[in-house]
Amino acid sequence: MDFVQVDVFADGPYSGNPLAVFPDGGDLSKDQMQTIASEMNLSETTFVTDIKDGGYDVRIFTPREELPFAGHPTLGTAWVLRESGRISGDAVEQRSAAGPTPVTFEGDLVWLRRSGTVDPDHEESRPQHHAELAAALGVEPSDIGLEARELGRSGRLRPAFAEAGVSILMAPVKDLEVLKRCFGGPSLIDVTPGSGAYCFTAVQAGRLRARGFFPGVGVAEDPATGAAAAALGVYLADRIGPTRVEIAQGVEMGRPSKILLDAHADHVRVGGRCEHILEGHLSRLP
Repeated sequence: MDFVQVDVFADGPYSGNPLAVFPDGGDLSKDQMQTIASEMNLSETTFVTDIKDGGYDVRIFTPREELPFAGHPTLGTAWVLRESGRISGDAVEQRSAAGPTPVTFEGDLVWLRRSGTVDPDHEESRPQHHAELAAALGVEPSDIGLEARELGRSGRLRPAFAEAGVSILMAPVKDLEVLKRCFGGPSLIDVTPGSGAYCFTAVQAGRLRARGFFPGVGVAEDPATGAAAAALGVYLADRIGPTRVEIAQGVEMGRPSKILLDAHADHVRVGGRCEHILEGHLSRLP
């Protein structure tokens, strides 16, 4: 079975987040897909199971489990299918376990669109939770939170769960030095069960830096996380209003990634570039 590997949210080859795409995966079982994804050992591997009606069906796997939705797999899979001629046009619908996701092509950029929510019952502003989260990230409780004036707004941003397909803890930290010290140890699983943490801070007007830690799904740190960026857009639109920013992620890993985020009250758009890196042939199926 053939596959393609691309770098998503890339400024050039060998940057961004690698993704393996199996365009003809419809005959594989879930167990086969999971075994192959573990063998590929990337943040995610996708299997296209059908192409019809102006869109395609896809299943998304980390090395450890299946996900209902993920951002860089969405953009990378759509890009591969279009580049290989399996789909055409500037708009397509991806269908996954999290429902349909519109994907559009604008020049060399690929964009996904999602809506989502911030969980009002899990506004993590309690000092005790800040201490637990800070300990899990290897920083001090006073490092958690970000003054909104750094983004040109008033107020203070605190951790909260947001989702645009997958629920993830948004964890603002006060500055870049704190962000560099963050890490996602095993104790993060207890603080953010089933999700992980997307740590971010302001760099300058219109620019953020982020790091994504998801040990619960077998990804200690992710070079670029489109689902988390979409959830961040939902969070920022809820907290400070419509926002357009560029997110740099993966810098500390040596995999610099550029994620474009356009957030509104009723939807968010996440975009980036893809680079074709290699084509391969899986010689044995599990």
